[in-house]
Amino acid sequence: MSLDVELQELAAQEGLDLDLLQRLVRHPGARRCVARRRDLPVELIEEIILLGAARTIAANSSMPAGVKEQLAGHPRPDVRAALAANASDDPPGLLVRLSEDADPMVREFLAMNERLDPPIRAGLAADPEPRVRVLVIEHWRDAPEEV
Repeated sequence: MSLDVELQELAAQEGLDLDLLQRLVRHPGARRCVARRRDLPVELIEEIILLGAARTIAANSSMPAGVKEQLAGHPRPDVRAALAANASDDPPGLLVRLSEDADPMVREFLAMNERLDPPIRAGLAADPEPRVRVLVIEHWRDAPEEV
């Protein structure tokens, strides 16, 4: 087994000491595994983002509301899209903000999010981008007839 694989497996273990997690985030492969954890303190989340794993953090649905708010304004659309894919509306208004994102990729990923309220889905169903509208229909099982 390679050192990379061993570090990744270590990073996924529960109950790791914060000091060990801080050391693991300095290894690129282990960093992604650490970023998927549900027990990360905000300080470590910020360090992971600074080290270039913002997209992996954004895909982690257990991030605190403040981190989600920060990532919703991230300059890279792939980071915002990762957030949109599985975010809940915490902080309130986050999903509306993502539904109004200028990049269609973000709205496409949001259209696949199972946590959307009907008003947001309906707004996306009228999106100017055809791919967004298609994804809404594909993922909204009980869409009203007008949609």
